[in-house]
Amino acid sequence: MASRAARYARYLPQEKLEISLFPFLSIFLCVMGVLSFINILSSVSTPQKIELTMELEQGYKVAFQVFTMPDGVISVPPINRLLELQQVVDDKSRALLAMFILRRQQVIDQVKYSQANPTLAARPPNVEDISLWLYEMRQINEMALRVNFLYEEFMLFGIYPNGGEAYQKVRDVMSRSPDARSISVGLEPLDSNWSLSLHNQGAK
Repeated sequence: MASRAARYARYLPQEKLEISLFPFLSIFLCVMGVLSFINILSSVSTPQKIELTMELEQGYKVAFQVFTMPDGVISVPPINRLLELQQVVDDKSRALLAMFILRRQQVIDQVKYSQANPTLAARPPNVEDISLWLYEMRQINEMALRVNFLYEEFMLFGIYPNGGEAYQKVRDVMSRSPDARSISVGLEPLDSNWSLSLHNQGAK
C-alpha cells in the first residue's frame, strides 16, 4: 500500500516546459516589413517591363491588338494563322488574303523598327485606318467561317493611362461601322509604370 507522501505527490502540479514564440515572431514581422518596404520602393522607382507578344491566341480566337496611348494608338495585327487559312480558301479569297498579309506585315515591320521605344510607333487614330482594320477582320472571319476553319479575330484594346481619348475615338468609329457588328471586343488595362516591349513570340 502506497504511503501518504506518495499518494499526495501524485496530485502535485507538474511544472511544464514553456517555449516563448515572441523572439521568433518579432524577427519574422521585422523581416516581412523590410521586404514589403523594398517591394513598394522598387515598384515606384523602377518601371516594370511587360513583355507583350505580337501573336496572341485564345483557342481559335486571335487578337487584333490595339494599344491606346496619350499620343495615339499602336495596332498589332496577327499574321501567322492567316498563312494557314490561305491554303484552304478559293483563289479570290487567297488573293485578298495576300493583300491583307502584305499590309499587316508593313505595320508589324514599323512596330519592330520602333522596338527600343514602342511609343514612337503610336499614331493619332485615323478613321480610314480604323475602318480598314474592321473591314479586314470581317472579311477574314467570314472566309474562315465559309471553309469551316477554326479562326476568328477579335479586337483587344490595351488601354494605357491617359489613353482613354484615343480609345474613345476608335470606339466611335466602330459604333458607326457595319463591319464591327460581328466583331468581339476585349479590354486590358495597362499600368502607368509598365513599359511595353513587344516581341514576336508566336512567329514561325
